[in-house]
Order: sequence, then C-alpha cells, then structure tokens
Amino acid sequence: MRPPQCSPVSAPTSHHYSTSSHVGIVNGAYFVDMQLFHPLDDGAVNSRHAINADSITLSKNPRGYEREDALQQEFDAAAATLRDLDGWSNPAHDGQRELRADLALEGGGVKGIAHVGAVLVLDEAGYRFHRVAGTSAGAITASIIAAIVQSGASMSTLRTSLRSINFRRFMPEGKLHELVHRDAGHMAKLVADAAILTSREGLYSTEYLEEWLRPILHDQLGIKTFADLRLPNGDVDPRAVPAQQYRLVVYTSDLTRSRLTRLPWDYPSYGVDPDLQDPVTAVRASMSVPFYFAPVRFEARETSVEVPGSAGGSSVVRLPGGPHTWVDGALLAKFPIHTFDSVESGTPQWPTIGIKLSQLRPDVPTGNSRESALTIAVRCLRTMMNEWDANAPHESTAMRTVFVNNNGIGTMDFDLSEQDQDGLFLNGVEAATRFVINAARQGGVPRR
Repeated sequence: MRPPQCSPVSAPTSHHYSTSSHVGIVNGAYFVDMQLFHPLDDGAVNSRHAINADSITLSKNPRGYEREDALQQEFDAAAATLRDLDGWSNPAHDGQRELRADLALEGGGVKGIAHVGAVLVLDEAGYRFHRVAGTSAGAITASIIAAIVQSGASMSTLRTSLRSINFRRFMPEGKLHELVHRDAGHMAKLVADAAILTSREGLYSTEYLEEWLRPILHDQLGIKTFADLRLPNGDVDPRAVPAQQYRLVVYTSDLTRSRLTRLPWDYPSYGVDPDLQDPVTAVRASMSVPFYFAPVRFEARETSVEVPGSAGGSSVVRLPGGPHTWVDGALLAKFPIHTFDSVESGTPQWPTIGIKLSQLRPDVPTGNSRESALTIAVRCLRTMMNEWDANAPHESTAMRTVFVNNNGIGTMDFDLSEQDQDGLFLNGVEAATRFVINAARQGGVPRR
C-alpha cells in the first residue's frame, strides 16, 4: 500500500474552521500530523478531498448542520456506494446490506465537542455503531453514543447532550486556574499555590462530570449499570469472548497495578461483577488527568485470574483487594483504535472507524538548555496530554481514521467560547464528510 496523497493548504487562522488545514507542506513533501509523505499519484486519506469551508454551515435542523446542494449530492452518492460495496449483510434482515462500524474516540479534553460533528455525519451516511471505545474526553462521548444506540434514541441526542455541558465548571476561576494555564516558564512564581497538591490528590474535583453525565445516562437514556449496555442477543458476536460483549469500552490507567484497564472488560480482575458497575464512574476515571483532577479510588476484592503462559499453557495469579487508583486513560492509550481488532478471530465483519483530534504542527518547538524540575514536570504532563497532536498513526490506521482539526485549542482550555465550540463541531462535520466521500472512492474502509 502506497502512502496517502495530501494536498498542501495554508495554516489555519483564528476561527477559520477548515479541517483540511491539518495538512502542511515543507520542502516539497507533505506533513499529515507531522508524518512525512512524498506526493504520489494514488492513495487517499480523508484529508485528500478538499471542501470549501463555506460549504458546510450551522443549521437549526436536528443534526445542527447543512451542506451546499452539490456537496450534499456528492455525500449522498458516496454513502450509497459505501453501502453497496462495503455494507454488512445483516442476517436478521434477510441479508440486507447496511453500514456498520465500531467506533474509537481519542481523548482531547474540551476538544471532544469535535467528536459530535463527525459522529453525526457517519450516522447520516447510514453507519450503525456496534461498539464504542473511548479514552478521556472520548470516553464521555462514547458513553453517550453507546447509551443512545442501546436505548434506540436519535443520534441527534448526542449534540444536545454535549452542548449542555458547562466547561467552566470543571476548573473554577482562581489561583489554581492560573496555575494550570500559565506558561511553564512562569510556574516558579506560583509554587506556593502548588503546595496544595501535597495535601490533595488533584487541583479540581470531577463531581461536576457526575452531576452532568449521570442524569443523561441514568434518567434520559435508561443506562444505570453496564448490564444495561450488554449487547442484545441479536448483536452478540459468537467470535468474541462473553466478557467483552458490551456496547461500551472505557480506558483508564491503574496506577496501583501500573497497567491499562479496560472497563467493563477488566472488572473481573478486581473481583467485582461488571454488570453491577456504573458507567459514569468508569468515565470519570478515564478523564481524571493526573494533578488536574482527583483520581478515582476503586475498592477491589481479592480474586484469582487465569493468565496465558508459554506453549499454550496458563497459570493462576492471585490479585489482592484494597483501594486502587484510577486516572486518565490517555496516560497509556490515547487513541483506542485497536480495541476491537483482537476481540474477533479472523477478519472483522465490519471496520473500526477512529476519530482523531489533530492540529497543524508546521514547526518543531525548541527547548531551553536550562529548565527547572517543575518546568520539566509540567512539560511531561503537557506531552502526555498532547502527544497525539504531533504523531500520525500507522498508514493502515490512518485509512480508517477521521482526522479533525482542533483549531489549536488546548486540551484544558475550559474557557471555550460558543464560537470555538461551533468551530470544533463544524470541523468534525467537514472531516467526516470528506472521510465518507474518500472511503467510497477507495472501495470501503479497511477492516484493520
């Protein structure tokens, strides 16, 4: 497979919502999220199809956007082509072909609003989402998508739900707010305020997330535990193990065991029944950025698990109970695109489509010869939260990924304006529109 062709475009200006702007050109070669490609005659990723920034606008219709007539016709034709070429034959509907996909949503803090536009476009194209995996902010969106699918609600519910969130309530104004947002070089001036971390586990609480998300999942969509997110009999894949037959997978980092934890899949290793656990708690753990937000303390029970060994053997390992500290899943897995690849043996019946929040990086930042330990610590945390903005995935992954420009908005920019939110939303719409059109041209979305 040859590297994807990309068209050079200019860097984005303030409030210029063009998703194609995450592609840059340097010395005759192209950069897609800092991945170097030389121009070729064929190959495509979703950055290839140029769309005029004015051809998609906000609308009062349920989806919240509309396209110019010519682009809408091209999109509709592409969706029909995808259904014919890449559709799954549903045995429950006499083999009728339909578009089905698993979803993988990257973390990105406040930038997660961009997921909404992309998901609504995929839904408009006819995709039905079987399972959804998410990390950090992606876990928030994923939980609502999974609940919508399970309850049979309209996917437009996703937009109304995410637009109801008050980002400023995550990080109240004050000296701590200043501490987080000041440039790393000025951090020494605020060391006295940082002393609060010696007595607390995080600068901010995640109580607002629970206050906002629980009514949406529990009351509006009827999802109170992971038992409510079990795949119904008609959707169960006999090739997947029973413990993984859930609509939602949330990634969190277990600091106690120094491992990545996938919920609800890994609840048995903590000695608890997955069906009895609240998805809101899992989502809260997944977005608890270290130092910024207080971690989730999960009380495990002593249990034993069987682990695979060499030569096809296995052994039993005892896992102790007690409190475990769960933090942001992005610490270990920012983009869970491979979540469902290993669940099924052989070639998956349908693709996993990833949604990745990207940004133009036309230059590589330079460092200082001398930096304090505190400055380095802050840079480590920022690198952890933004590493995905500077590194492109493998080519095979890129071909099944919707790249959404984040307009340079930072992960922790909780003072996001309504205009910024609209821009991220439209960027998601534009990126997914191009993805559908290009996927039809290349004959479908790769299964892996």
